[in-house]
Amino acid sequence: MDTNYCYIHLMNDELNLRTLDLNLLVVFDAVFRERHVTRAAEKLGMSQPAVSNALQRLRMALKDDLLIKTPAGMEATERAIELAGPIHTMVRDLEDILSPRRFDPATASGTITVASVDYFNVVIMPDLAQMMYLEAPNMTLQLIPTNGQSVDLLDSGKADLALASFGSVPARFEKQTLRTEGYACVLRHDHPVLTEGLTAQKYAALKHVLHSPGGDLRGSTDDALARLGLKRHIALTVSSFLNAQTVLLKTEMILTAPKSVTTILAQNPRLSEIHCPVEVASSAQNLDMLWHRSFGKRPAVAWLRQAILRLTSS
Repeated sequence: MDTNYCYIHLMNDELNLRTLDLNLLVVFDAVFRERHVTRAAEKLGMSQPAVSNALQRLRMALKDDLLIKTPAGMEATERAIELAGPIHTMVRDLEDILSPRRFDPATASGTITVASVDYFNVVIMPDLAQMMYLEAPNMTLQLIPTNGQSVDLLDSGKADLALASFGSVPARFEKQTLRTEGYACVLRHDHPVLTEGLTAQKYAALKHVLHSPGGDLRGSTDDALARLGLKRHIALTVSSFLNAQTVLLKTEMILTAPKSVTTILAQNPRLSEIHCPVEVASSAQNLDMLWHRSFGKRPAVAWLRQAILRLTSS
């Protein structure tokens, strides 16, 4: 046996935590997040055989396959999914405990993962990136799409924060509303409706570009139209608001989006912003910040929350 490591012993079929090599949890955390042994090894600065060996030792200790190699990558078992969030938090907490107690963004390093909707990426992220560039130059901000899975991403530790519109959330989460704003429309600067005026009926008759990262063919505006007995034609869906710009310039389509987004798009002199003639649900007008009460206590994450608050309250 390699005497440089503390090995796992099973006593009465239970894991003896006093002799558990905590490095095994670090390896599990990396492999679970990467779903690839070689990439996890590179991230940890270890050899691929060492990572495979550590993973096998943890499998034996927990009596579960944890992560199974498939042609598509490593597939997690139910037990691995159950353990992923707590272990990720434990690893992050240990890093914070062993690092200087006072968090100094000017000297801190590490990665904060934020699951965000496109509104955040377009409206807030550029200013946040500038702030981090100046105040936390050694930190890495990792943005991933929510894909409607914010709760799962926070529970599993794959995201430290989530930014989207949320209604009621489970008690294990903290929620803070950052912004509330209405919707507007953006279209070509010489579009006929700009001189004719845009009523709900004319709005419904137009061809629409729908921002739909998940590919749905229905948005919050459709519910408002249905209440008026109207229906619109979705001619195109896009995964990002910015992808709509070229299409709007070449067609007479119209895009409905939060006003901050339409104002940014209308900075192009060939596009114009106009008031949306239908009112979307109030819940769709919020940008909320969500984090896990137990897993979201890292000083770096707390600092980022305050940085986002400063930007969205100004």
